[in-house]
Amino acid sequence: SYLVGEKNVAPWNILAITFTNKAAAEMKERIERTVGQGAEAIWVSTFHSMCVRILRRYGDRLGYGSSFSIYDTDDSRALMRRLIKEKNLNPKEVKERSVLNAISRAKDDLEEPGEYKARALALGNPALEVNARLYEAYQNELKKNNAMDFDDLIRLTVELLSSDSEVREYYQARFHYIMVDEYQDTNTAQFRLVE
Repeated sequence: SYLVGEKNVAPWNILAITFTNKAAAEMKERIERTVGQGAEAIWVSTFHSMCVRILRRYGDRLGYGSSFSIYDTDDSRALMRRLIKEKNLNPKEVKERSVLNAISRAKDDLEEPGEYKARALALGNPALEVNARLYEAYQNELKKNNAMDFDDLIRLTVELLSSDSEVREYYQARFHYIMVDEYQDTNTAQFRLVE
């Protein structure tokens, strides 16, 4: 409100990011009340919804269709259960939740399947090697199905902005002011996205 009202910043040059849909809705409501005309041009969203918006527009540059699916927790768990079975692994020893948690941490750290595999091999850790095989298979299945999970939304947006100068420069020119609610809670992928 201060930037628009006192500093004459164009509303479309402002991006406000928060962690939850509830917080984003509250922020939008407050901005509409205090800014008035032009408030709708301010991007106020969660990290994930911002990334969906960008990927729907430019995801084809990463090999995804604009109508990609977003796997929720149940979808991801079902896929992982199937992969564990297909790889002839014992589901009592290899739990889909544990593997998905490891994959999520890797994605939060922007660690690609190949990097994860190399680390697992370097450490000589059999459990990590199994996770690495499943991470690679999981990502291949998601891509084949034109789908992403929640962690991919941020990871792939970072990949897009890192690798495609045209898209990166468009958003850098668009957003002169980026405000992140609870910034101290960002993980590596979220930090890199903002950067």
